[in-house]
Amino acid sequence: MENNDKWIIQIRKGVFEVAILSLLKSEAMYGYEITSELNKIPLFQLPNGSIYPILRRITKNNWATTYWEDSQDGPKRKYYKITEEGIKIVENRMLDYKHVYESLNSLQNRGRTGPDG
Repeated sequence: MENNDKWIIQIRKGVFEVAILSLLKSEAMYGYEITSELNKIPLFQLPNGSIYPILRRITKNNWATTYWEDSQDGPKRKYYKITEEGIKIVENRMLDYKHVYESLNSLQNRGRTGPDG
């Protein structure tokens, strides 16, 4: 699979919000921390700074709130915390993705009786 495949680029755009909200379900995180976690999964690798427009959209939609906290390593950090609405969004979208996957899988396996089709 090519990294510049337009189809996979569109899929990635569609799932970044869900991926970020999924991370925030477990704990509040700051931007660089979120990017570092996402970068552990090849599909979600982002250049530094690219996450902030997505985080702005998430907070604008009231799916997360922000707060500042002192850092022992330097300046204050802006943390993102998921809201109840954000939890509902991520849970609903995960169900939607599951249904899409199951539907595509059903179409792909349609009429197959064995490994040779």
